[in-house]
Amino acid sequence: MLCKRFSDNHGLFSLFAAFLLLTGCENNTPQSTSTTSNSTATENQPKKQKQADSSTSTPQSDSTVTEKHVPQSTAGKTSPKTISSSKTSTKPLFKDWPAPKLAIVLTGERHGYLEPCGCTQNQTGGVSLLANLFKKIEERNWPVTAFDLGSLVKRNRRQSQIKYETILASLKDMKYAGLGLGPEELRFGADIFLQLHNPDPASPDTTPTFLAANILILETPNLGKNHFKIVNVGGVKIAVTSIIGKSHMEKLTDMTWLEPAKVLPEVIKKMEATKPDLMILLSHSKKEESKSLAEKFPVFDILLTAGGVEDPIGEPEFIGKTMMVDVGHKGKSAGVVGYYPQKTAKNDPAKRFRFTVIELDKQRFQDTPRMAEQMQFYQDRLKQEDLAAKELPIDHPRGSDFVGAETCGECHTKAYEKWLTTKHAGAYESLITGREDQKGQKIISRIYDAECLSCHVTGWHPQEVIRYKSGFVNKKESPHLLGQQCENCHGPGSKHIELVDMDKLEEAKKVMRVTLAEAKKNTCYQCHDLDNSPKFEFDSYWKKIEHPWRD
Repeated sequence: MLCKRFSDNHGLFSLFAAFLLLTGCENNTPQSTSTTSNSTATENQPKKQKQADSSTSTPQSDSTVTEKHVPQSTAGKTSPKTISSSKTSTKPLFKDWPAPKLAIVLTGERHGYLEPCGCTQNQTGGVSLLANLFKKIEERNWPVTAFDLGSLVKRNRRQSQIKYETILASLKDMKYAGLGLGPEELRFGADIFLQLHNPDPASPDTTPTFLAANILILETPNLGKNHFKIVNVGGVKIAVTSIIGKSHMEKLTDMTWLEPAKVLPEVIKKMEATKPDLMILLSHSKKEESKSLAEKFPVFDILLTAGGVEDPIGEPEFIGKTMMVDVGHKGKSAGVVGYYPQKTAKNDPAKRFRFTVIELDKQRFQDTPRMAEQMQFYQDRLKQEDLAAKELPIDHPRGSDFVGAETCGECHTKAYEKWLTTKHAGAYESLITGREDQKGQKIISRIYDAECLSCHVTGWHPQEVIRYKSGFVNKKESPHLLGQQCENCHGPGSKHIELVDMDKLEEAKKVMRVTLAEAKKNTCYQCHDLDNSPKFEFDSYWKKIEHPWRD
């Protein structure tokens, strides 16, 4: 199902639908889905990169594929689409790892991806699969703790706040010990952190404490967060702190940013006074900034940095005795450090630690019942607050109103009949029933989730997840806009109808025209992006919805 072509002879909606299924959790900007093998990235061995040879990609298990990578010379930028090719492999998780003294799970830069959108099979990531990784580590009888870099959400809306609270609850269930603060969270303002921060939890070693050494909230040290934290797990004492680099910090009300290099000496002094076995820095900075900090403050054993690529290959960088790592974006992967405290290796991080980035795929990981409860509670809160209807709408740039596919079908009968046969017509219902392959399974309805609705109904801006004023509100108020309809490709049709009534037919056609080239380049990718429709390929999808009639 795809976007449409419009010739000069076509009338009002000689095309229909535009995009398939759905937006992801929180955002839909087209991103690379090049996958990475993480079961082979053990023992800090470098991995080769191969040039991608296709414009499409299919997420695969890291234990069942050979990946083709696009070399990325600029950290943080989106790479071209890549594809993975199937290959049989039986390599398990943590292949050839001896049991570590402690396993440390590292995550960060989730950017609101609480769970995969679910429109495509075998999507990677999400807190449910992450929780299953913890279970697999615990089944090995390895002591485990976890830290997150921050940037759990993307936007500053009420739904983002609810999502943030849901992610925090999920991390608590997984017994995370510390959580850095990213600029996205800080946008919520001081009141949110004063409500959510727990300065004295009953179980400090397994409760995620907010960490930010160089941020002052309301000009008050330790208000709403801690400068550092001491964690004791498996007989290992860890001192962990977090900073935000200048490149990632914004000017925010009630928040004061301090230069990390000026703040860290005093924090380090206090951390060292506790005589920890390990010292960890969560650096929400560009890699260059993080590397500079590692050089200035060589006391840190592990440095988790932001600014890496979306799908890292799992190769750490050693700066003196500091092992600097990054773990990717969007919650698709998690990094795991194995700690081996042999005295002879004390000053050799390559011997003291093993590191791997693990892609959270459906082949090796299963959904976790407790996380399903969190997802249901999240959707229940969205329904309770009716946020999709309450978020302030915007004017459509064309200045027209959405009229609905049935109105279009009064003139464009054949195109309308064709649309009724496509999956676009049932896009709204799919939020309730799930995919065809999920029949018989318990599905969590998402009909109150704006991030899902934006590509399953008509009259929303999918990439920004914003409703247009005449767009879909809910099934009761907007039954004529259910599903992915023609106006999502051609724009709202009220002006077109007015021009037809005025017998200005050529002008009416021009208002609604979308060329095949335009659809192929931009229109369909508003929903068929790499996060949510990784197998999307224009030409084959177009054939499923093509409607060239002149009625």
